[in-house]
Amino acid sequence: MAYDFDKIINRQGTNSVKWDNLMEVFGREDILPLWVADMDFRAPDEVIEALQEKLNHGIFGYNIKSDSLYNSIISWMKKRYNWDIKKEWISFTPGVVPALNIAVREFAKEGDNIVIQPPVYPPFFRVLENNAVEANLNPLIYKDDNFVMDYDSLEKSIDSKTKAIILCNPHNPVGRVWSKEELSKLGEICLKHNLLIVSDDIHSDLTFKGHRTTPIATISEELAQNTITLLAPSKTFNIAGLATSVAIIPNEELRNKFERGIEKLEIGKVTTFGGTALEAAYTSGEQWLD
Repeated sequence: MAYDFDKIINRQGTNSVKWDNLMEVFGREDILPLWVADMDFRAPDEVIEALQEKLNHGIFGYNIKSDSLYNSIISWMKKRYNWDIKKEWISFTPGVVPALNIAVREFAKEGDNIVIQPPVYPPFFRVLENNAVEANLNPLIYKDDNFVMDYDSLEKSIDSKTKAIILCNPHNPVGRVWSKEELSKLGEICLKHNLLIVSDDIHSDLTFKGHRTTPIATISEELAQNTITLLAPSKTFNIAGLATSVAIIPNEELRNKFERGIEKLEIGKVTTFGGTALEAAYTSGEQWLD
């Protein structure tokens, strides 16, 4: 199928956070908004057609999580990352940031600290602050025209109250696609100090040619058993407004605890349109992406 990425679509007046919020965010409207990961391309035709079919049905009741929904995720992870995941490893949340909140609530308590690596996605700070958990800052180092992790500083900062690290892979905003070697070294430190890894992989599909995201959980079985991987089709296919994301948790104990956090807030359902778009994107959206 041929896709038109040159068509200009006017999004003003559509209640777009990106385009209809300029005065509130910047105090002026004569600028181009480049501050949010929200593309101005139409979603893939396959996604739009699947949503249209669901819309035409005219009934929008509660949904089960179908085998085809799970299989679309399993197939996508295998095709893109050569990661063989299982249905029972998958949990659903309305977004990666809500999932981060659940992880922090369930695996840390007030007064504990969690490592983050600034400059980093601002909601990481808010998630910790809102849950009374301290931010253990492990700033990236700018070296040889690139950002790298400071492993020595990280290891020195870990204490008895350090419970986890929130990894951003690829890193937002610096754009680093962490290498397998970098992630392995980070993973060794986390395993040594019993730090849970919560990996925000939401931008994993969006890499330049010659680069491929390595989910840290794919490096070893030990790391798989110590990692919660968070992802969504929202950035990849420009469907963030449909609010559906995925957590992949191979470790049963971690998964059960995370699922309890979802149940406490009753946010584990998949919406009619969110589930439809996710399944269509992961099943038929690869050509559009590539």
